[in-house]
Amino acid sequence: MAWASIIGQEAIKGFLQRAILQGRIAPAYCFWGPEGVGKDALALEFAKLLNCQAPRRSAGGIEACDRCSDCQQAARLEHPSIRLVFALPPPKNRSESSALLGLSDDHIALLREELRRKAENPYHNITLPNALQIHISAIRDLQRTLSLAAPRPGRRRVVIISEADALTTEAANACLKTLEEPHDDVVFLLTTSRRDHLPPTILSRCQQLYCPALPEEALVAALRERHRLSETEARLIAAFAQGSYAQALTFLEHDLRNLRQQVLSLLRLALKPGRFRLQLLHAIEELFGSADRIRAELLLSLLAFWLRDAFILSHGGGSDLLLNADEEGTLRRFLQRFPEADIGAMVIAVEHALQQLRRYVSIPLLVVTLLMRCRSAAIPSRPRGVSQCPSSL
Repeated sequence: MAWASIIGQEAIKGFLQRAILQGRIAPAYCFWGPEGVGKDALALEFAKLLNCQAPRRSAGGIEACDRCSDCQQAARLEHPSIRLVFALPPPKNRSESSALLGLSDDHIALLREELRRKAENPYHNITLPNALQIHISAIRDLQRTLSLAAPRPGRRRVVIISEADALTTEAANACLKTLEEPHDDVVFLLTTSRRDHLPPTILSRCQQLYCPALPEEALVAALRERHRLSETEARLIAAFAQGSYAQALTFLEHDLRNLRQQVLSLLRLALKPGRFRLQLLHAIEELFGSADRIRAELLLSLLAFWLRDAFILSHGGGSDLLLNADEEGTLRRFLQRFPEADIGAMVIAVEHALQQLRRYVSIPLLVVTLLMRCRSAAIPSRPRGVSQCPSSL
């Protein structure tokens, strides 16, 4: 598969191939852009190509053979010359000599499973409990590795630092020192979705390559080909994924239409006239009480997308701009029932809740607060006895 396994990003693929063909490989690159668009996939493929025994050349291009032992090792994330660095749980002892020492058996088992999933799908984001930062021990471990003998002639040692913005201050300083004293046979590949969180001193040592959100048509084609979805299903997921294949994979694990209706039912209850609070609390507890944060984020994102479409229609936008195109009738009835609703304030309230969700607050309490804010924005204060009916929402 080689480069073809990476969705879109044609400009970056071409740039990297020309760098190899012209013998102008930089000591360090930084792949930056939105989450889930293939930054790690590009880095892993580039690293594999740099160590391939028999790369295939074509008109203006070059790619790994995917057959030699080096390619097979790289595909399994087991190549001795390719080092993948990512966030790990903090060491029990700050003076720990290796990032892996001190990990429990359970953490080791999870790490192996995450690496297996990453090897199968380079768009997979390695996630371990309490692994929020890349600590100094990981960089010291890396520095020791780089001090060892060089690889075979014609090969390159490649260091991939995934989500490099997770580097602690100490780790970033140590990484900078390594970048300032480059080895001739070592290439650093940093990936990040938050370039502004990386020290400017590190960025200045890298060629910075922007990886944009994936075009909707490219996502649709990938979803249909790789997951055998219908055109309708693929377009619905691609619309919600907002250019992120990793996000699309998350949506694939859920019934989006069913989840959307569940969260819209909560909105209906929140906008219900008369006594609604007890029923709403029960419904929130049922839907969010046992939900993990990933599921809760998905539900709130679906609500945000739906309200975004309502905002577009309320400002004269056309049907072609809607993510929830199949809900246009419901959206227009909502706007008719709540002509004075401040849709923008409702969207902002959901976005704020999504930000708070990442801070480990109580999910049901967060949703209650959100829906009360949505009610206040949708139903401005009015004389007693006057109410809106949300039955057609």
